[in-house]
Amino acid sequence: MFISARVHPGETAASYTFKGVVDFVLNKQDARSKAFRENFVLVLIPMLNPDGVSRGHYRMDTHGLNLNRFYINPSLEQHPSIYAVKQVIMELHNRNLLFLYCDLHAHANQKGCFVYGNSMEFPDQVEGRLFPKLLSLNSEHFEYDRCDFSETNTSVDKGDGKDKQGAGRVALYQATKLPRCYTLECNYAAGKIRNILATTLEESSMF
Repeated sequence: MFISARVHPGETAASYTFKGVVDFVLNKQDARSKAFRENFVLVLIPMLNPDGVSRGHYRMDTHGLNLNRFYINPSLEQHPSIYAVKQVIMELHNRNLLFLYCDLHAHANQKGCFVYGNSMEFPDQVEGRLFPKLLSLNSEHFEYDRCDFSETNTSVDKGDGKDKQGAGRVALYQATKLPRCYTLECNYAAGKIRNILATTLEESSMF
């Protein structure tokens, strides 16, 4: 599983989410964490845009570029972190080791936690929706009904005018055809719902 964060430097909530992922995986008291460690390897990139973070930028790098629009053909000179990430992703994919790609963000105006996925043909669309559904069964804050898997979610970004086809979630799906490619959005404010979680094995079997 490949997880990255802070391609947009001002989205600090992504770093808290990233830490939450690491804390969960290392939790020796949680049976889910133990099962995860026995079956998966995490490849973690905590900060894709460190220069932008250091300079206090909101969305761009030091060259005024939105790095989350260059995953189709990243340049080693202009987008070195994205270039390196794509190299790692494609190496894992070519070795049949990549199970999931998730880039962590913090939505500016939509509250709560949800994912953007890709619009795919059946049965890949079902496969792509399964992981977010599992998140909703294991997190009281994740809102499955807020997730977006539509084609319109790959259109031109109103903020920078660039095509979202170059975003990590979209471009890496096109390169790998991996149905589990996501952008996880976690706003600074909680959403409107709280999921009721199972607390026992018997209760979890109800789902």
